[in-house]
Formats: sequence, C-alpha cells, structure tokens
Amino acid sequence: MLDDIIYYFTPRVFCALTFLVNPFFVYLIFTEKAAKFGNYRFILLFFATYNLTFSVFNIVFPMDIHTYRYCFYLMIKDGWFVESTELNFHLLVARCSIVFASNAILLTHFVYRYLVIHESNFTKKYFGWYIAASFLIFGLFFGVWYAICYHLARVNIEIRQYIREDFRETYGTDSKNYNMIGVLFQEGSEETTFRSWIVIILWTSLSVASLISFIILATLIMCKLKKTAMHVSQATSKFQFELLRALIVQTIVPICISYSPCLLCWYSPMFGVQLPREVNYFEVSALGIFSFVDPLAIIFCLPPLRKRILHFWKNMKNSANIIAPTLPISNPTNS
Repeated sequence: MLDDIIYYFTPRVFCALTFLVNPFFVYLIFTEKAAKFGNYRFILLFFATYNLTFSVFNIVFPMDIHTYRYCFYLMIKDGWFVESTELNFHLLVARCSIVFASNAILLTHFVYRYLVIHESNFTKKYFGWYIAASFLIFGLFFGVWYAICYHLARVNIEIRQYIREDFRETYGTDSKNYNMIGVLFQEGSEETTFRSWIVIILWTSLSVASLISFIILATLIMCKLKKTAMHVSQATSKFQFELLRALIVQTIVPICISYSPCLLCWYSPMFGVQLPREVNYFEVSALGIFSFVDPLAIIFCLPPLRKRILHFWKNMKNSANIIAPTLPISNPTNS
C-alpha cells in the first residue's frame, strides 16, 4: 500500500500541482509589463518548461533509491521500462541526468543577471545567441552526467550478487531483473570499489563546482548592484535586488528540499550505514517537490507578482461575500 502511494500516487500529485503552478507562473510573467522583465521572461519560460518535463519524467520513470551496507543503488521501480534491457538502461541514465541538468538552467539564470547589470548585448540584441548557448550548456551538463552514469556507475554482476539477498527481501524478486546505477565502497573487488570511488568523486566535484559557481556569480552581482545603486533610480535598483533574491531562493529550494536528502544515500554507505526504507521513500518523494515549489517561491519573492496574487485573492473574497446569500437569523423559541 505504501509503495503504491510513493511510486504511483505521489508523482501524479506532484505532476498535477506542477501543471497548475507553472503555466500560471508563465502567464504572470508574460502578462507583466515587458519592460519590467525584458528577455528574462524567456529564461523563466525555459525554467518552467523544464519543470513540466521533469514532472512527466517523474511519472513515466518512477525511480527508487536503496542502500545496503556499503552499497547504494537506484533503479526504475515500476512502469513500462522496468525490464532489464539496454534501451531501458539508457532511459534510467537519462532520468538521472535530467536531475543534474537543472544546475545548467540555474547557471544560465545567474549568468543572465550578471550580463544584465553589465548592460551586455547578449541580453538584448544578441539574445538569440544567449538562448542557444543556454541549450548548449544544458546539453553539456546532461551529457557529462550521462557519460559518468553509463560508463562508470552501471551496476555489475558483483554488485548484483552483493545486494541479491537484501534485494529479494526488500522487493521480492531478483536483482538481475532490473537495470541499476550504483556504487560499492567496500567489501568488493578492487576494480569495483575503485570505480565506485571515482564515480562518487566525480558526482561530488560536479555538484560542488555548480554550487561554487552560483555563489561566485551571486557575489559578483551583489557587488555590482551596490556600486551602481547610486547611478540608477531607486525603483530599478530595488527590482534588480529583488530579482537576485528570487534567483537565490530559486536555487536554495531544490538544494534543500530535493537534492540534500538524496546526498544521504551517496555518503551513508561509505560508513556502512544502511538507511531505513522510510528515508528512501522520503528521498524519492523529495525529488518531485521542487518543480512546483520553485515557481511559487519566485512568485512570492517578486513584489509585482505577489501583489497581483494578493489582489486577485482579495477580489475573489469580496466576490464571494457579495454572492453569498444572507441567511435569516431565527429567534430561539422557548419550549
């Protein structure tokens, strides 16, 4: 019953919320004055499109994460692509890679904000080239993660044998029946453990490098905004700071809500710590949250969008009060 909720109902609920929030988010952005957001609207559209795509992936490829002693692995749990075939393994790798590729979208947001405050032509006259470069960066992030997972993180026969008994107890079937990506830090052959440590070092390095690039760009943008604050109008300076704040929140939300819990399964097996299934369930569920939480965070971080939401809500309440019939108040009678 719990498995049905986690792997069937939860992704569909998150997907429904994502398809409610993101189109509304795009509507708010594109119905706002064009001069206020400029071409940044299209970067936000890219972000919303990614959220919708990711939520569909979450349904079509329901992924499970599990740890056992010094090993962790992930696989497609249910659906059309469970069978252990080469095509389905490619799809599993793509499912994992699209998660990391979200860093590319965040990077293009930070770079765009940096270019805007430096009045670069790539945000105006040559914006088409910037969009093309954004897609290229997204493909690069996706491709690098894909290559690591496909060539180094593929679970071999040794790891399948290592987890076989626990896998049967957990899932009621044999580990050879599933495509899996995973690592084994100890209690394996030298080749397997060496490859596993290489995988985790590469994954960690790429993730840390992305985070550091966000921090550096945010710091540079903040310094530049403080320097130019005296040369531009107060309203313009304030809005630029608000956009940066929204971007920082947009970055923090997936890191804290979705990615951080999954780091537990990366590092806990290094110390032989086997996480309980409840934690695995939480990790799987957390991956689907940011695709609808992030747009909400941006909406409420940007005053123009927040005011429109509050104004709409106020009008709805007023309309409800007007339409609601006045019920007669009857006097109590003595019995």
